[in-house]
Amino acid sequence: PSSNISFIQPQKGKPLLISDKYIFKLNKTTTTTKYWICTFNGCSAKIHTNINDQFLKIIGEHCHSQESENIDVRDFREKVKQRVKHETAPIPRIYDEECEKAMLSTAAIAALPSEREINIAFNKARRAITPTIPTTQ
Repeated sequence: PSSNISFIQPQKGKPLLISDKYIFKLNKTTTTTKYWICTFNGCSAKIHTNINDQFLKIIGEHCHSQESENIDVRDFREKVKQRVKHETAPIPRIYDEECEKAMLSTAAIAALPSEREINIAFNKARRAITPTIPTTQ
């Protein structure tokens, strides 16, 4: 296991830590240390970082294979979501354009939600930043 870590921002808002193609969520924070646990149910692997997100140590072994497809799908969703928020093009077109650019593996493509499945979340994201139409009195 390496000390090379990165972070992704999922739909729920709390950052996830990525290390060696495994995903960790924040479990607890103290004044000096952040404790991260593997998101895979039943896995006992943990990572400790300092408060500035610098790697300290890894504890335990993973009981499952790496989650590279899951990470690729999360990255894809985030790219599409950012474009949906900042562009006015129709969501299906943005989704299709990003699919073409993504260069995803066959396994990642299989795990990718369809445009229809993902559309509700993207419409919600776009509505959240769209100003409301003023009502006249």
